[in-house]
Amino acid sequence: MKIITQFLLFLLSTLFAINIFAQNARVGNWCATMEQTEQLQQENPALIQQEIDLKQQVREYIDNNKGVSKKASPWIIPVVVHNITHDDGMGYVSKNEIENQLTTLTNDFKRLNSDASNTRAVFAPYAAAMDIEFRLAHIDPNGNCTEGIVRVDNPLSNFPVPRNSVKGVSYWDSKKYFNIWVIDNIESTSTGGYVAGYAQFPTSGINATYGVVMKASSFGGGERTLTHEVGHCLGLYHTFQSSCGNNCANSGDGICDTPPAYEDTYNCDVNQNTCANDATGPDPYGSNVVDQIENYMSYDNCQNMFSLEQGDAMAFYLNSTSISNGLAQLSANSNLIATGVADPYTPADCVPIAEFNYNKSYICQGDSVQFYDQSYDATPTVYNWQFTGGTPSTSGIENPVITYNTPGVFSVTNQPGTSAGSSSLTKSNIITVSSLAADYSGIIVDGFENSTDFNNQWRIENLDGGSQTFVRTTSAAATGNASVRIQNRFISTEGVKHELISPSYDLSVLSNPTINFKRAFARRSTTNTDRLLVWYSLDCGYSWFLAMPPLSGSNLSSIGSTLQTGNWVPTANDWAIKSRTLAAITNETNVRFKFAFESGLGNNLYLDDINIDGTLSVEEQFKNITGFNVFPNPTSSSAKISFQLVDDVENLTIRVRNAVGQVVTNVINGESFAVGRYTLQIDEDKKLSSGLYFIEFSADDKVQVQKLIVR
Repeated sequence: MKIITQFLLFLLSTLFAINIFAQNARVGNWCATMEQTEQLQQENPALIQQEIDLKQQVREYIDNNKGVSKKASPWIIPVVVHNITHDDGMGYVSKNEIENQLTTLTNDFKRLNSDASNTRAVFAPYAAAMDIEFRLAHIDPNGNCTEGIVRVDNPLSNFPVPRNSVKGVSYWDSKKYFNIWVIDNIESTSTGGYVAGYAQFPTSGINATYGVVMKASSFGGGERTLTHEVGHCLGLYHTFQSSCGNNCANSGDGICDTPPAYEDTYNCDVNQNTCANDATGPDPYGSNVVDQIENYMSYDNCQNMFSLEQGDAMAFYLNSTSISNGLAQLSANSNLIATGVADPYTPADCVPIAEFNYNKSYICQGDSVQFYDQSYDATPTVYNWQFTGGTPSTSGIENPVITYNTPGVFSVTNQPGTSAGSSSLTKSNIITVSSLAADYSGIIVDGFENSTDFNNQWRIENLDGGSQTFVRTTSAAATGNASVRIQNRFISTEGVKHELISPSYDLSVLSNPTINFKRAFARRSTTNTDRLLVWYSLDCGYSWFLAMPPLSGSNLSSIGSTLQTGNWVPTANDWAIKSRTLAAITNETNVRFKFAFESGLGNNLYLDDINIDGTLSVEEQFKNITGFNVFPNPTSSSAKISFQLVDDVENLTIRVRNAVGQVVTNVINGESFAVGRYTLQIDEDKKLSSGLYFIEFSADDKVQVQKLIVR
């Protein structure tokens, strides 16, 4: 009866501590297991009683065994690692990192870790050596050869909401395999820290969410985070879980040979002693001792041991067949054979599953890209790469470097092989090579009036998916008939990002260049956190630098403090202009701009009249002229030029110049035009040969230039 009473007190304090932990989990704590447990129990309150029942059995098991229960053979655990990546492989971990991490994990449980000798003398007699070995599965759920590694590209690799949603991306039966999910980011914290991992207790059931989720940067080699999280999966709590109670059985982690600790600590203070109730209850020490900071279930960074009673608790669960079929089936001999981890355990001889990554997506003509083989399920012994548009166009090495000398958008194929066979993967249109010659030169006015120009020359990056992103629209415009819009009103997740990337501009012909643009944006609430950032790139989009301070909150709004809750469309008076000098890049000949929008759950954003001018503003230089466009572009037939005159123009000239500046034809030469919309033919007789041309539009001594490509 005393044991049960002690246990119930422990359970109540544990559940209270879960609430406290959930409130503080964002303040530097790198393990989110307790916060996740609370969420599961809120969704399914029956888990609370299940935990009470099982923890009572654990306490009785510990009291009856007093030392790690032996097993006739080791507990061998078949493991599958689901490496879920996104954004050009962010979150990727190599096979070598995975194997090294599992070696560390096994050594920690077996107490073969190299720092085991650092366990202090007071605790060394109570350090457990668990006969557990973690092995990558060699047979997958379909009976196929595998290395126990699954690689998937999915946006949920980066801050999945809810956290457990990432487990549905890739999952193997947890009654046969121990699932580990490795992703780019789990969750950031309010203090700038991050969650390194979280686990699910066996008391929640051996089900489709059972296992460990790990942040990639905290996984691999000698990292101890996984050891800590697997401890949770095998039923262990934090050493500081319930703080100080009235005896060692209902405080800390409820295990007496791990002395209770008042709170989580990080600095490995060997004199730290935060609780005074160590010797009250069935403890083995007989007196108050220092905190066991070297325990794997602490937060201190000098971890090197599990305790004997922790070993007993884990043995209870590893032998269990009562918790949703329990964990005993994982190490059953029939399951070891079915998953390919039974002795003799030798390397798998599989056909590799082709995968690869690369260090650049956007480059300038003449630049190089490094490619990396990331094939899995076998280590390739043969490589056969094909690079459309690249030099060389083929390669037989693991990680080739390829140069691209011709502008275009190109695909890559990787065909890795072993003696068991080969596979192939083609990634289409992944390398964009831009010309060193700018798309436009001089003063630029772009009001998005021509849909062909917008579709061919502007690039849209929908970084976080979803149906809403930048699109050309005629529903509103600052001038003319068109603008670019993102219907932010219908984005429901804060922080999603979308980018609009311009053609390239030659600024070297301008004196004191300036970029200015018009925006229309309304907030739905004063708490909206939407941001608009304008960047520039000098290397065809590979690297970016801020062109001006970010616009956010009331600074982003073009209608002041007025809020709009409906599907807002701006009127003529709802636009604001933003200007910024480009003095730092005055002499650059190939500049691109990126308008990056981060949703903060406000209303819609519109952009128009993205202009580059010199000393005078575009409004002053071209206030009578809008919608200057050349189309189709590129063309294999004659092109057309269109423009709108707001007032009469006395002296209009339109010339076509070749790439070295020579005039090759005059479309209009010093003529007068009245107010109206005009469309004129260029090269009606098709005399222009293939190449790059510049259409020079001069009206009353004000000049605009657009590029024309003839194929």
